[in-house]
Amino acid sequence: MRQRTVLALLLLPLVWLTWAAPRVDPRRHDNRMRIDDLAPAATLAERQALGPFALAGIWRLTGADRRFGGFSALVPEAEGAALRAISDRNRSLMIDLPVRTGWQPAAIPRMIGKRRKGMKRLDFGFDIESAVRDPATGALWLGLEYWNELARVDFGGTAGIRTAPALAHVVKVGAMHNWPRNGGPEAMARLNDGRWITLCETCDGGEGNLHLGLIFAGHPGESRARKFTLAIPPGFDPVDAATLPDGRVLILVRRLVLFPPHFEARIMLADLAALRPQHPLPTQELARLDGRSIRENWEGMALVRSAEDHDLALWLISDANDSAFQETRLLQLRFDPARLGR
Repeated sequence: MRQRTVLALLLLPLVWLTWAAPRVDPRRHDNRMRIDDLAPAATLAERQALGPFALAGIWRLTGADRRFGGFSALVPEAEGAALRAISDRNRSLMIDLPVRTGWQPAAIPRMIGKRRKGMKRLDFGFDIESAVRDPATGALWLGLEYWNELARVDFGGTAGIRTAPALAHVVKVGAMHNWPRNGGPEAMARLNDGRWITLCETCDGGEGNLHLGLIFAGHPGESRARKFTLAIPPGFDPVDAATLPDGRVLILVRRLVLFPPHFEARIMLADLAALRPQHPLPTQELARLDGRSIRENWEGMALVRSAEDHDLALWLISDANDSAFQETRLLQLRFDPARLGR
């Protein structure tokens, strides 16, 4: 009994963190958001913890109704002129670049729908956790938690960017069938040679710092896949990934700290060329997203190439979990990929 009491006390902050947010009447659909600049509050120590990344901007995004938030994936759109944030509620938000502050329109339509046998209406019940644009076809690939499936949306270019929902082609992956329903395909990336990887959020590889992943010879679910393990700091889970121009992969990892309740995130670097059978893929820590101004539940990550100079912009978005203690934030980091981990 005492052990159960201690456990309940330990979990109490987490329960409050997740459910304490005030809710707005769901029938009120106010398609606006306010963007506030938070960069001036970032301290020197917080900036230095970013390592090779320079803080280019950090903003708080506040939506006008309860459909806003829960963003877990981020993809560039319109040749880098916008970002599409995708939520675990199957909603999509377009963010124009460069970011401008103040109140502005913010439509958050449903992202995808599927026709299911015996249903007259489209099924919109999808928990989207990862998203990757295929540059070869323009299709958008989505990682779906709970059912542990992938979905492909076949629109490309600028068509369909601001309209949703789109009909999705669901792809079943046998190797993902037994992944945890609340910790499945959280991170996904397309490699420059046409291979794809997807990382399981809470599948351990037999040790505390190992996580399970799949590498596909081609499109996920449509080509041969093999398992591999990824070595990351103990206690952290992979939540997104992005491929660099040189083929290496940035991996965003995160963990929850209970006392005081907050999230910690790190950016890791992995080289898939170093992947060997029966050996974990090593990673290298590049940056820590910590401190009062930077700390959040970062879940989505996207790379945007700049046409003017040689550096890249790394964008991250957070999932506020409907919590009174969390915020939806957007983070921009700039860096020279040639200087990473050399």
